[in-house]
Amino acid sequence: MQTPQVNTHRIAGTLLLTLSVPLLLWQATPDNQFTITQAHFLAIHSLMEVFAVIVAMLVFFTGHGAAQAERSTRAVALGSAFLAVGVFDMLHFLSYIGMPDVVSQNSPHKSIVFWLLARLSAGVGLLAYVLLPERPVRHAALHRHAWLGVLLAVCAISWALLRAPDLVPRMYESGVGLTRLKVALEWGVFALYLGTAVLLALRRRQITHCDFDSLMFAILLMAAGELFLTVYVQVTSTANMLGHTYKVAAYYFLYRAIYAEAVGRPFRQMRHMLTHDDLTGLPNRTAFGDRLRQSLARAREMRGAGAVLLLDLDHFQTVNDTLGHEQGDQLLVAVAERIRAILPADAFLARFSGDEFVIQLDNASIERAKAVAQTLLRALSSEFDIGNDRLGISVSIGIVGYPSDDETASVLMRYADLALHRAKQTGRNCLSVFSRALSEEMQRRVLLEARLKHALERRELALHYQPRHEIGNGRLTGWEALLRWQSPELGNVSPDEFIPLAERSGLILPIGDWVLHEACRQMRAWQEAGFAAGTMAVNLSARQLRQMDLAAKVGMVLHDTGLTPTDLELEVTESSLMDNLATAATVLGDLERLGLRIAVDDFGTGYSSLSYLKTFPIHCLKIDRSFIRDIPDDEDDAAIVRTIIALAENLNLTVVAEGVETDAQLAYLRANRCDQAQGYLFSRPLPPDACLGLLRAGQRKAVA
Repeated sequence: MQTPQVNTHRIAGTLLLTLSVPLLLWQATPDNQFTITQAHFLAIHSLMEVFAVIVAMLVFFTGHGAAQAERSTRAVALGSAFLAVGVFDMLHFLSYIGMPDVVSQNSPHKSIVFWLLARLSAGVGLLAYVLLPERPVRHAALHRHAWLGVLLAVCAISWALLRAPDLVPRMYESGVGLTRLKVALEWGVFALYLGTAVLLALRRRQITHCDFDSLMFAILLMAAGELFLTVYVQVTSTANMLGHTYKVAAYYFLYRAIYAEAVGRPFRQMRHMLTHDDLTGLPNRTAFGDRLRQSLARAREMRGAGAVLLLDLDHFQTVNDTLGHEQGDQLLVAVAERIRAILPADAFLARFSGDEFVIQLDNASIERAKAVAQTLLRALSSEFDIGNDRLGISVSIGIVGYPSDDETASVLMRYADLALHRAKQTGRNCLSVFSRALSEEMQRRVLLEARLKHALERRELALHYQPRHEIGNGRLTGWEALLRWQSPELGNVSPDEFIPLAERSGLILPIGDWVLHEACRQMRAWQEAGFAAGTMAVNLSARQLRQMDLAAKVGMVLHDTGLTPTDLELEVTESSLMDNLATAATVLGDLERLGLRIAVDDFGTGYSSLSYLKTFPIHCLKIDRSFIRDIPDDEDDAAIVRTIIALAENLNLTVVAEGVETDAQLAYLRANRCDQAQGYLFSRPLPPDACLGLLRAGQRKAVA
């Protein structure tokens, strides 16, 4: 909306300057000058001069009315000069014939004297404004009262000239017209304005806090107006009126350049603060939203295409935690500068939130967006020099194209966030493009989370139990409690789908407490029924393992259910152990002191290390099913399984194979002295009633 307005004023100023040449040539011949009636001329002239006086006072208040912190030497000088201009212009139109006499008899000579004083004051003030540096006033008291000295001087000069206008040589002779002195002075004022305009053009970079174009037009129009006042014969002629008209036009541009700019500047600064990020100087989320809405509308109207790239710095919080927020801020600035330097010229970059940046590309296909994203990934892979540190950081990028259907800007950003989340899940330092399949997947995840919040209280969760057997003799040695969710709305939901969701949302803590209590209760119920059920294995989540009071909670469950500690085995994954070594060591130590067994689940898929096997109180290793699936045919898997069995044997640990489904797998495990096994070869996970049937029948897999 602003660009057409600026162009309109520029066109108007250019047109006025262009017209001044033929108008001046036309009016240079006295016969072409028309005489306006005294009454009409006086009315129009008075309105023009009142406008000029108002503008002069506004310029004065701009320089002297600003807060001390914002007052500059340049503005004070211009304001003081235009205080004089305002007074002289007021006396100029009051001295016209037809106005009440002011002190002495009004005359063209008298009014011209004040006119010239006003023009000279304006020229000197504008010249000072152009030449003086933009710096705060140094002597506050002196500049604060400078206007008073100017006013006293102007009043003294004005009073003397009002009492005796003839102190100044004649400027106008009735019946003859302008004197040579008057014409020479007008040309001098013209030269002063023209020289000021040239200096303004040369010092363009030093001129701040004003509308440069409007100031240039104001000075040039003042200069043009002076030329009309060198050719008129009659005071009420069209030449004189044109000169005053150009002066009014010049004062309008002066108003825009100085006062309107000064008034609008705080609002522009406020608007900039509301739409830009203080740290990086980039447009912020609000500005990006406005831009995206406009681009969406334009793309639909023009049947074009565009793309949005949402970037997130990987593990940025680690920088803040280790090096401090100041270093983190410097890194954000450096990242913003590097992104800005390599983006295409038509890209729009904004800081979306803390460590997130967003890029909008007009007229861009998904392929072009992916190419830009790949360029960003490569560029940001290089380290950053931040103070004395060299920091390396990667980014994850989510991409979404538009337009499609009737998506709003907020919906598009949600899609971009979904794509970014997928990039994070994929392993970070990569890009992901939004698709409908991804949207459906994320919608299902949201639905699952909403329903999972109430699944426990609605008794939709249940435990199934998978038996574990001794490989050597086929004896039943225990059970593993496995969580199941049967939702009335969603049906049977896979644990692989809802357990990670429970981990991320924190719902795993109350669910985990229930699982532990229910598994212990069930084991105790079997024992009371006279069955030798062995031990009960319960999986612990990473969040549970971070609870420093976990041992106390487990002890309370054992007390409430009456189960002895030796009948309970808690399974943890390698990744949860390594998540926080100090906490894990403390919690596992407390659990061992209760008399519980600790097993490492999915062994070999995480951070396998002899050191933690020696450090932590581990009793059992469970070989992950991914290594069991292809034995004995896959030599690599077979070698890994042999190594794990040997490792456990040397460390005096029990070793359990998970996912045993074939006789060939069982035979290989037996041949390599694996202790125990569980899997579909023995039994699927069973509900409690089916487990009772297995216990009653005393069924076991025959081992040849």
